[in-house]
Amino acid sequence: MYQQHEVVVTATRTPISSIDAPSRVTSIDVNEMQNAGFNDAKSMLSFVDGIFVNDHGPAQLGTVLMRGTSSEQTLFLFDGINLNNVQNGDVDLFLVPTSNLGSIEISQGGSSALYGANAVGGVVNLESKTPLDNLVRIDAEGGSYGNQLMGGEISEGIGMVRIDLTAQRQRGVNDFDFTLNDGTKDFPMKLTGADYLEDTQSLKVFFPFPGSTTSFLIQNISANRGTPGAVTDSAFVGTARETDKNTVAILRNNGALGLFNYSASAGLIYSYLKYVDPDTADYSYANDYYKMVSLQPAVQFSYLKEQFSETMGIDAEFDRGQSDNMLGIKDRTRIGIFASGEYDLRNHLDLETRLFCALRYDDYSDFGSSVNPKVGINLTPLAGLPFHLRANVGTSYRVPTFNELYYAGQGNPNLKPEEATDYDAGAVLELNQSQILSELDLDYYNIDTRNGIEWRPTDPSELIWLPENYQKITSRGIELSIDLKYNPFFALRGYYFFGRSLDVSDPSDPTTYEKQLIYIPQQQSSITIEATPGIFTFTAAIQYIGQRFYATDNSMALSPYAVTYISASARIDAGSLEMFPIVSVDDLFNREYEVAYEFPMPGRTYRLGLSLQFNQGK
Repeated sequence: MYQQHEVVVTATRTPISSIDAPSRVTSIDVNEMQNAGFNDAKSMLSFVDGIFVNDHGPAQLGTVLMRGTSSEQTLFLFDGINLNNVQNGDVDLFLVPTSNLGSIEISQGGSSALYGANAVGGVVNLESKTPLDNLVRIDAEGGSYGNQLMGGEISEGIGMVRIDLTAQRQRGVNDFDFTLNDGTKDFPMKLTGADYLEDTQSLKVFFPFPGSTTSFLIQNISANRGTPGAVTDSAFVGTARETDKNTVAILRNNGALGLFNYSASAGLIYSYLKYVDPDTADYSYANDYYKMVSLQPAVQFSYLKEQFSETMGIDAEFDRGQSDNMLGIKDRTRIGIFASGEYDLRNHLDLETRLFCALRYDDYSDFGSSVNPKVGINLTPLAGLPFHLRANVGTSYRVPTFNELYYAGQGNPNLKPEEATDYDAGAVLELNQSQILSELDLDYYNIDTRNGIEWRPTDPSELIWLPENYQKITSRGIELSIDLKYNPFFALRGYYFFGRSLDVSDPSDPTTYEKQLIYIPQQQSSITIEATPGIFTFTAAIQYIGQRFYATDNSMALSPYAVTYISASARIDAGSLEMFPIVSVDDLFNREYEVAYEFPMPGRTYRLGLSLQFNQGK
């Protein structure tokens, strides 16, 4: 199945089996996800343990919330480079292409001691694929509401150098029907102004030298889409549009120097956003732009032995932002130093005890420094039984965004970082008998956030709002997952989450004190079944999301919903040509639902695709 326990690096910065890690970490094989019909970042991450995708609709904003924290408190990495936008702190999943990805690792729980800012709820680590085979691939898809995709990949070796080139174009109209209820009456409606066109290109060059490897990757995304916003009444017509241009360039070198392994990298991110809304009837006219540049160099050294490993490194970030909503050009510089260690204290009874520790110091030009420690343990208390106990405790933080600091007339340059103390504890039982593999994973987490940044009114009329370090939030919950695999024919995975994220800022305010944060579900579960008879793969998945409040006093909530997804695909081998046809249906039972308030989701959606792959030398 596409979620698998294997060697990962996100949890500790060095290779480790996920079952031996100090916290829950999940690895996704992107190719397997695509073969199961999950073809974009939103759908891939929606069925991952511990993740809630706050989806505003097809081709619209989609963000990740982990363990009851905000989207700005989840760190996204792409080949080690921080993707969180310095303007707003978010990563829009619509602008995360998957055509050039090899794997995704999700590490849950605070990780600022390893990775710095924004890793409060966890880390999503995107790793580009390494070109290994000589091939040419052509992809074509069509689906409901005018959705189309054309793309392909060329992977070729020239001497020792390997090159991988991908390109993709997607477009759609997204004019689906839905029902609007104004509290007294139902209005049949059709969504307008949600069409999109997105182009993605990626080039990766891989140099496998003796004793080291060097890679260079450049990725470009251009998108133009309608962003109709919240559907508020039966006369609604979407008029707003957004243009995005994102370019990422990453140079990496990995190798060995004597007893040490090293990794050196440099990343450059350029992002441009243009938002226009010509509707001037209600003062909502907008014509805004945001231009952000980020340069991120880093170097890391690791000393790896059989029973211990130690890592230390230094990284930096230089950010520059410009917008017609900020006064002048804004700059931020950061330098970080980190060290971590893993120690295997195996005893004579072959009982493993792994200790983990990490410490990181970051210094920022605009608000000062932050120091974050973390310690963890993973042990097997019973000889001969693959039963692991694990626990972590540490601190994390989120850095204020340029919007929060410098938004014209409403920013607050005196903001401090959000700070969090978190701990989690869990147990993993893995049984492997003949071809049957089963695993049970249970975790409890607690995250206490202080100095949370909240936009608050500054006068009784509430016309002017400013961000303040005001919120205190307590997030607690449990996560349970079950894996059953009968290789290579059948796999089942079930997941259940229950959590509370409570605002505990002001005990004197009964309207908000100990109330659940808006848009964060208290319950979430999913079941995914995959069968692979012969050349065919059949996938069925159902996801349940509990109610989400959209009023801070918890007086109004979105109804729970369950969505069913099915797909059927095949792998047809005709010598040097492989064909991958696929058909999928999302929202099989045509449920009407909203993930975010006043943002309708489409009903039953069909997709038909075909990939042709020409393998040279086969």
